[in-house]
Formats: sequence, C-alpha cells, structure tokens
Amino acid sequence: MSLPYLTGHLRRHGRRVHQADLNIALLHDLLGHPELLGDVVREQPDDGAGTWYRGAMADVVARYVDELRAHVLRKEPAGELGPARAVRLAHHAIELLVRDSFLVRTWRDLAQLDDAVRRSARLPPAASGIPLERLYLMVEALLARHRPRVVGLSVAFFSQLAPALLIAAWIRRLRPDARICLGGQQVMLRHEELARLPGVQDTVDALCWTAGEQPLERWLDALDGNVPADAVPGMIWLPRATPALPSAPAHRSSPAHRSSLAHRSEQPVTLRFHDLGPPDFAGLPVRSYLNETMEVAIISCVGCYWGRCAFCSYGNRSLAPGAYQQGTVRQIADAVETVVRDTGAAFVSISDENTNLRLIVKAMREVRDRGVTVGFGVRSRLDATLADPEFCRSLAEVGCELMSVGYEGTSQRLLDLMDRGVRAADYQRIVENVAAAGIVLRFSVMGYVFDETPAEFEESLRFLAANQERIGIDALELMVSEPGSRLARDPDGFGLSLDTSGALVGNPELSYLSGRVGHPLTVPGGPTRAEALDRLVRVFHTVKPGKVSAILPRRPGVGPRTAVAAVRPYPWVRTVPAGVDAAGFAGAKGQDASATRDKGDGNGRILVADLVWERFYALPLKDVEQRADGVLEARTPYGRRLLARLVEATAGTEHTNEEHPGTEGTDAERADEKHRETPPVVAGGEPVRRPT
Repeated sequence: MSLPYLTGHLRRHGRRVHQADLNIALLHDLLGHPELLGDVVREQPDDGAGTWYRGAMADVVARYVDELRAHVLRKEPAGELGPARAVRLAHHAIELLVRDSFLVRTWRDLAQLDDAVRRSARLPPAASGIPLERLYLMVEALLARHRPRVVGLSVAFFSQLAPALLIAAWIRRLRPDARICLGGQQVMLRHEELARLPGVQDTVDALCWTAGEQPLERWLDALDGNVPADAVPGMIWLPRATPALPSAPAHRSSPAHRSSLAHRSEQPVTLRFHDLGPPDFAGLPVRSYLNETMEVAIISCVGCYWGRCAFCSYGNRSLAPGAYQQGTVRQIADAVETVVRDTGAAFVSISDENTNLRLIVKAMREVRDRGVTVGFGVRSRLDATLADPEFCRSLAEVGCELMSVGYEGTSQRLLDLMDRGVRAADYQRIVENVAAAGIVLRFSVMGYVFDETPAEFEESLRFLAANQERIGIDALELMVSEPGSRLARDPDGFGLSLDTSGALVGNPELSYLSGRVGHPLTVPGGPTRAEALDRLVRVFHTVKPGKVSAILPRRPGVGPRTAVAAVRPYPWVRTVPAGVDAAGFAGAKGQDASATRDKGDGNGRILVADLVWERFYALPLKDVEQRADGVLEARTPYGRRLLARLVEATAGTEHTNEEHPGTEGTDAERADEKHRETPPVVAGGEPVRRPT
C-alpha cells in the first residue's frame, strides 16, 4: 500500500509523481510475449520428470494465454478456466519464467546477498537470463520516459530485497544524477544492517526507516533549496548523501570509512496517519492484478492497536508511545469512497496487520450512508469481539465478505505465552458466528509455536478438522523470529534459543521464496524444526477446507459422488508419459506404494497431473483404464470411487458413455477391494509438492 499513499500525498503537495509496479509488469510482459516461457524452458537442463512438468505447464499457459490476458489484464470472463484457475495459472507462468534466476534466489545472510547483487550488476543483463533482461528493459524505459529526479524503491518482502538493490544499481548506472531511496517494511526492519553493506553504500543515497510521506516531501523541499537538509526526518543518509548536502557526489572510500559516514537524521516525523488523504492509484494497473475480481486496498491504521503478539515485528513497533496511529471514521470512509469512485472496484481489502473491527463497522456504515455499496475484507485476530453474533451480523450488513485470521492453535498456555490476547474458549463460537453471518473465514496456520506438546498439537488439529467446512486456509507457516520482534529482543523470555550470527531462515518448504525471514531458532525441550514442519504437513493432509482457500482446489457446488464410471480430465490435467520416472516428482514415489503393490514394476498405474492446482493422482491400472480419447474409465467398483474422488478434486468432469458402461465388479473384485488397507495417497487425492 506504500505506493498509492506516497503518491497521493506528494501529488497533493504539487509534486509530479509516477508510480510503477515492476512485479506485475513482468507478468504483463510475459502475457504479451508468451513465447518467452518456451524459450526459458528450453534453456533449462533436462532433468527428466521436471523437464516434462515444466514443458507441460508452458504448453497449458500457451493454450490458455488469450483467456489469461482477458481475465488478468481486463477482468473479462475467464472462459473454460474460470477466474480461480486463471489466477493460479498466471502465477505458475511467472514462477516458471523466473525459475532459477537471480530474482528468486534465497540467501544464507545479507553479506552473500550483497555480494551477489554487486556481481550481477556488473554483468550485461542479457547474460543473466531472459527475466533479468526483460526487467532491465522496463527499468531503462521508465527512466527514459520520466527522467526522475528522485527514485524510491519500496521493499515490502525479504524476497524483493536483492532485486530492489539490483534495480538501484541499474538506476545508478543509467541515471547517475538521480537520488535513490529505499523504504518499506524490510528497510524498517533491517536499515541498520543494510546501511553497512558495501553495495548499498555505493548505490543508495538514503534509507527511510519510517513512514515515507513526510521524509520524501521534506527531501524534495531540501533538494529545491527551500529547507535545510537537516530538517528532513526519518532518513539514514549513506555516503553518497550526507545530511549537510543530500545531493553530494559519491564518496569512494573504504567500506569501514563509508560506514562511519552513514548518518541518521535527528528530526522526528511529525505527520500523523489521520492527517493523510486517500491513496491515489492513478498510474497503477489496478484492473490487471492477480485477483479473481476487480479489487483495491486501503489501510485504516499504521501499526497494530494490540501490538503485543511476540512473533510480530510489525505489530511490536506499535508498542512505543504514539507509534500506533489510527484513522478516523471520516478519513476511512473518504478513502473507500475515493478508490471505489476512481477505480470502479467492487471489493476493497482493508489490509491492516490487525484491523479495529468496531472502527471499520462505523466507517463502512458511513460509506453506505453516502450511497456507496462495496464489499470488503479485513484481517483480524480471533478476538472476543467476534464472540458476539450480533456484532458479526453488523459486519456482514455493512459489506464484510471476507475475514483473514491467524491461528496458532488452541492451547491457552501457548497463546498466553505469545501474548496473543485471545481466548481459545471463544474460538468455536467465533467460527460459528462468522459463518452464520455469511462471512468467509480464512485461516493462516502457524506451527513451531514454542514448546507445543504432541497433545496440544492434536487438539489444535482436531479443531481445524471439526470446522473444515466453515473455513478456508490461506497459508501454513512456521514461526519466525524477525528482527525487531519481541522474540528477537528477548528469546530467553519465550524459552527460545536464537542464532544471531547473521544467518537467515524462513519457510522455504511452505512459502514462496521463504516468506518471512529472520533468525534461526530452536526450542529447548520442544519440537525440532523438522518435527514442527511434519505437524504442518499433517494439517495440509488432514484438513480439507470447505471455503475459499489459497492452497486447495475449490470443490464443486454439488454434493460428493460416491461412484463415477468415467471421467474426462480437464485440458490442464495431463497424463504423465510412461517413460517419465515418477520418482522425479517430489514425494510421489514414497506415497504411491498402495497404488503399485500389485504391479511391483512401478508401471501399474496411470499418473495424472493437475497443472493448475499442482496435484498428482495415481490410478491403478487394475481399477482404471484410459481410453485413446483421454477418458478415464473404471474397471472395478474401487475404480469408480477413485474417479468420484477425482471429480471432487476438480480434476475432471463425469463423462457419460452409453457404449462403455462401468462394471459393478465380480465377487473376487469386491473381496479384493475390501482388503485394500487405504486408498492410494498421491493416488487418492493427497497433494504432493511440484517437482524440483
């Protein structure tokens, strides 16, 4: 949200601002040049199963590129794919484009990251592969078109840090007179470490460690000569720009000397959030993001009104006096009305870390009183406020359609230890109240919660499984000790041991590009990281969310079938060729034993891959056959049940074929089926990770 708020503030102060989102721009470039995907796949080494998988994915993207353009770029109907699959397939396309490139590398520490940025910056972009070459051309075109005096780069996620520093190095070479500033969440967390990196000191003029509206406004005034440079708040000046002269030329000195020149501005930021106007999205492709519908976002506060959850570096910054800043009812209503009027959005995401729900009810009621009807979503704790069914109904009445919440289990002992400020005893009532109000409730499930015992985990898992029809699941993640969090400041107080040597750790097994990144931690007397990860994998395999979910396919709108005679797979569901070794698909070989035990040569099944949802299904040839036209037919009653599960997993549609009726099976077949201990797992619907 930083770009539209910064842009709106500076434009209202008479500044000419252009905002660009290079993340989405790279995807739009790919949709305009889908042949790039085939070029990238052909450049990658042949590794058997992975090569087949990537080639099949590129083929599906090429087949549906017109539908992807229509939905992603213009929010037109997505045709056969539908909006959810169109969004996922577009995600897969960009991930495949940048696979193994500099843009998606992970790092053991910041020193390695900085070294890699400096090496990459010295190379011609074309030498670093297609995605970097395309990104460089975009940066070059933006600079030529707008000739900026100051360039700000907002770095929200750790995975964006290295690309942002590389872009900064390109800008320094392409437009040496431009001033470069880095800000955003990662700079707020890591500005002191970043200021010591040689590559940052050589390239960047300033790091903004607070909200950027007033620092950028005052810096531009200082560059105009209207205020002294030392009046600029919220900045760390690097050797290129001392506080006495922000436009000073670069110093070329040793890293130790350069570090000593970094200087933190002494002026406090005095602009408050409630003084800001609405965000300005003009210049951003708001209709062309990876959403299923047209939506935009606002914030209602800076920080978190609770702020005490031990793992939350963002919220913990709110504990300092005056750090939490909340909007007014009128200000929030103005923001909603403005963005809906300017963009035509049908849905507004209120993307706070933790929203004050009572404030939002008042603001959205005022929005409706102004004649603006729009749906909205919020992020919240499982707060006691939601234990009141009347309050949940009031949320729904003013347009709340979606609520995202964090879930750290049902152990009150652990919730109290992390200072979560919620009561597990309220959870069941909250889930029922929110569901009864018609609001979709989506969980982000956290594991590695201190010294959680096996019994505490099992109870938490039972709660999710018992409520699976009422919830969706957005993410599974292990707890991370980010810099600035209470965990990082006082690990002993939470029973943790941290490695603060500079090593980095995130969630590479669960989150794209590792998600949140912080200090490696261990829990003396508690589970190991591997054990905690296994617990979250159990959540993934056990809980089948009935609501909208980011990690599982949507279920059909009709009730589940118990038996299906034949299924026609969707075009994006491909049969893995017999010559491709299934062991190349991560996790598949060990999980399909029940599908192959009667055919010990490993070829006794049909392996199909749903490329949109990244799931594999192994169907025993004893029970299912595939016709020349691709239709899967059941040979046994057990096969009928497997095909019913395939339909339920949205991998295909039931196919009616009067010429090939299914068999009910012989007595021997029924007896054989009865003795099968479990249905196949990769086979029976359990997901496995994509091939590496």
